[in-house]
Amino acid sequence: MKKFLFILLLLSILTILYGYKTYISKQRTEIEINKDIDKVFMYSNWGYNTKTFEAMYRVLMKEVNSTSYLLFPFKITSFELKHDNILRLAQSGYATEVAKQKSEVQTRLSYLRDRVKNSKYIQQSRKLYYFDSFEIVAVNIFEKNSDLNDLKKFTVVLEEKDAEITKEIESIRKESILNELQTYKQTCLALMTYFIEKNSPINEELAQKCIDEADNLMGNRYLDNGADFIETLSRERVFTASQKAAQAKQRLIRAEQYVLLLKQKETERLTIVPPAPRHEGKIVVVNIGLQRLYAYEDGATLFSTAVPITTGKQGFETVLGEFAIYLKEEHHQMQSPFPGIYYDDVVNYWMPFYLGYGLHDAPWRSVYGTQDYSWVGSHGCVNIPLKETSILYNWAEVGTRVFVL
Repeated sequence: MKKFLFILLLLSILTILYGYKTYISKQRTEIEINKDIDKVFMYSNWGYNTKTFEAMYRVLMKEVNSTSYLLFPFKITSFELKHDNILRLAQSGYATEVAKQKSEVQTRLSYLRDRVKNSKYIQQSRKLYYFDSFEIVAVNIFEKNSDLNDLKKFTVVLEEKDAEITKEIESIRKESILNELQTYKQTCLALMTYFIEKNSPINEELAQKCIDEADNLMGNRYLDNGADFIETLSRERVFTASQKAAQAKQRLIRAEQYVLLLKQKETERLTIVPPAPRHEGKIVVVNIGLQRLYAYEDGATLFSTAVPITTGKQGFETVLGEFAIYLKEEHHQMQSPFPGIYYDDVVNYWMPFYLGYGLHDAPWRSVYGTQDYSWVGSHGCVNIPLKETSILYNWAEVGTRVFVL
């Protein structure tokens, strides 16, 4: 009996000791789990979403609480592994999120640095301002132990800087586009003046369209739109109109140059002295079609340029053919060979070459060599400017051949 009671007492003591040890182990496990929950909650304060891990700890804690004291010692190792794994998952997840956020910040910093560096719109002083702000962010993130909240805060700062840069570039671009529009307008105003001077109404309309479109885009109707939109309209409407007007001006200039070239060629044709038809003796050549006179001596020209003349008008055409001067007379009294036509003009130099047809100056005439001679020409004689007549008179001899062609 005593032996039985001793055994029973010993079992009771062992049971009490087992239960106490199990209780202590269970309490310690709960304390460790709560410590891990506090650590995970710390990550939550740093900006990491720990709801999943908190739920896992609640499930684990419920399992610990529901495990009987008899079975708890057999599961304690499993419980320790589970709460250690949850903590490691939380730590790993936090570290991964921090690395991800830092990578995103680094990418945004690189993008913003390049954007500011390569922008042709931002002034150098403003670029330095932006670079300084980027450096502050970089130092706080990569040289200090920043948590997720800090990273998110600086991400917002960079987003605000990005928006500030965009707004600044947009403002500068818009101002540049407006200045460009003003330049287009001034160009088209100058073109308008040119077209008015050239009396070109169709081209005036082109220039006016350019001016109207520029005024329209610079007005309040479009100022609230983005720079890209205004620039697109500027290219499509104003630039295109100004190009068309400028091209129209170039066409007019080319046309004028062509006309001028023709005049120059005609002037050269009327000025250049052609080779002498004969190379012996003195020869005078009268070209009716060109209204020009040439004089040669042994093939050499007397006048360096063709001499403008005026020959007979319609009904009194100058005789054509080969003749010779048969008289030289100064201060000659003109006498009309035509019935009913009378004039008594006196010329300084008179050199008849056929009947009443002669070479002489014409004090009453101021213009020579024009193609309207058939209306305003002479009564058949060859009128020559006084200076050239004087030279010709002193050079020519009676018998000098005269070719009228």
